[in-house]
Amino acid sequence: MTAAIRRRSSFRVVTLALLCILGLISSTGCLSREQAGRSLTLVNTERARRGLPELGWDENAAIKAQAWAERLAATRTLQHSRLTDGIFGTWNALGENVGFARTVDETHVGFMNSPRHRDAILNGQFTSMGVGVASNGGLTFVVQVFRG
Repeated sequence: MTAAIRRRSSFRVVTLALLCILGLISSTGCLSREQAGRSLTLVNTERARRGLPELGWDENAAIKAQAWAERLAATRTLQHSRLTDGIFGTWNALGENVGFARTVDETHVGFMNSPRHRDAILNGQFTSMGVGVASNGGLTFVVQVFRG
């Protein structure tokens, strides 16, 4: 990972932590936002290892992803959303990964061990992503929405 990617990723995590401390993000949303930032960092680390540009944070995609992650956690099911629902503005490509495990890191390992999920993470058409994270009964549901 390049120093620039580490600095940007670290800045995002520190910013989210400060917002949580200041109470600008609700207490229930604080942990999920930190975990979403962790997911973005893991994705960008994989992309950097392969010489791909990092993905920027897409707040619109994150709102969609968070709502879907909460639905999956509430129903303890796993299914894809309708990709275009809730996505505003222009785009040329959309993608989505959905998964669950005990932690965001474990879910990331599962994504990378699955050819279809790994292909989305490493897709050169995507330029940004939003992540939603929700927990229920010891499971952490992760939704990654990619946009290009």
